Amino acid sequence: MTHQDFAPHEAWVLFQLNDVPIETAVDGDFNVLAIMDAATGRIHGNAFISVLDVEPSALEARRLLASSESDAGQRPQRLYVDDPCRLVELTGVAKAMGIVVCPERRSTFDPLTQDAREGFAAHVSGARRQ
Repeated sequence: MTHQDFAPHEAWVLFQLNDVPIETAVDGDFNVLAIMDAATGRIHGNAFISVLDVEPSALEARRLLASSESDAGQRPQRLYVDDPCRLVELTGVAKAMGIVVCPERRSTFDPLTQDAREGFAAHVSGARRQ
């Protein structure tokens, strides 16, 4: 997949922004899920999810999708998610919003998300404990 394969607002990609958990002294460790427009590479929303949780709760999923829709100005037709991830709550919320969920291997959309993941890693490197 490349950005040129999509029109703006056609598809979003849901992916984990961090490669290693974000450590906090008080609240535990977190992973960061992000939603990116597949055409533009713009991140419309993100959510910090405890590493103890398998997936975002239904409430967290609704907030992430709603804030992404608000930022983007509209919903996409499709949402690409990492195939091996068990995101039952999030995919259920997306489907209820009329978004077609498309499971794909992460390697398929890595070219779309690589810059964001590298930028995030550079932003938090050297200071992982917040």
